[in-house]
Order: sequence, then C-alpha cells, then structure tokens
Amino acid sequence: MSLKFSARNMAAAVLMASAALLGACANEPPPAPRSDIGFVGRPIKLGVASISVDDRYNPPGHAPNVEQLHSVTPAGIAQRWADTRLVAVGKRGIGTLTILDGSVVETRLPTKGGVEGFFGDQVDTKLTASLKAKLNVAIQGDKPGDYAAYSASVSATGTQTILQSATLNERDKAYSDLMQVIAQKFDAALTAEVNRNMAQAIQP
Repeated sequence: MSLKFSARNMAAAVLMASAALLGACANEPPPAPRSDIGFVGRPIKLGVASISVDDRYNPPGHAPNVEQLHSVTPAGIAQRWADTRLVAVGKRGIGTLTILDGSVVETRLPTKGGVEGFFGDQVDTKLTASLKAKLNVAIQGDKPGDYAAYSASVSATGTQTILQSATLNERDKAYSDLMQVIAQKFDAALTAEVNRNMAQAIQP
C-alpha cells in the first residue's frame, strides 16, 4: 500500500513540476523584434554607369565591440542605403560609397552599492555606435580630358543606455533601436550632402 501511495505521490510531483515548467515557459518574454532597416526616400539618380560599396572598416570581432554579435550592423546599414537610395543612370563613370567606420562599442557603467543601489534600477550599460562613410562620384565627359569629380562625407553617431534589470531581449531591442537611429541619421545627413555637393551629377 505504501509503495502505491509513493508512486502516486511521485507521479503527482512530476505532473506539478511539468505544469510549473510550462507556466514558466508561457510567462517568458517574447523574442526581441528583428530590426528591419529600410529607407523610403526617393532614389538618387546618379549620372554614372555603376555604383559600388567599398567596406574598409575592419571590425575587431571582440569586446568592447558588439556589432559582430548582431545581424544588423552599421556597415550593413550603409550597404543597404547604397542599394536602396542610389541608382546608376549614366553611360560612363562610377560612384563609390566607402565605409570608414561601422563600430558599436559597449561600455559598462559603474553602479551604486548599498541600500540605494539595491532598491534602485540603475543604468549599467551604454552602447555607442558610429557610421562614417564617403561617397565619391567620377564622371568622364564626351571629350578627351573632360572629367568631373564629386564627393560627400558623412558621420552618424548615437548612444543608447540600458538598465541593469534589462533582459537579454530588452538589451537586443536597445541595440536594434540604436541601429534605427543610426540609419535615420545616416540617411538624412548623406542625402543632404549629396544634394549639396554633387547636384550636377544627379539626374532628374
């Protein structure tokens, strides 16, 4: 009789543990939303035959840099900008977007100890992103020696702080939000520079 009772208790314990585990899984936060970077501005039609991207940023691949841990990077944003916003409509010449910096650095911030630190949710991490690039356009004219060159440089930077209580998903979202900010700044700044410095190379 006691053996049957123990077996029943054991079975009940297993069922309760399974229910608790399922409940815990159900209460887990949803996955962090994927950061989809897009640009909706009107395409910039350059009077060149081709457009290329020259990524000269060499990421270290280790801390304090963290861009290598994510699918969306500042360098990737620059590449997507060139693919989305620039269109070659000429018969000769070339446009080159050179990526000079695409870093995201994580800095651990000091937090307070004691009672104040125990009861307060403090910022313990700062992300600093930098995207620097230069667009060069070279166009050969119809006559020998007829040559025109234009350039536009841009630097987009941004920071994002994270609370020490943040979950992994919340930290990923903070990174994604920072990439959105960098994309918007980069798009606005480089579009303005292109319109300012190479208006003669832009086709209607």
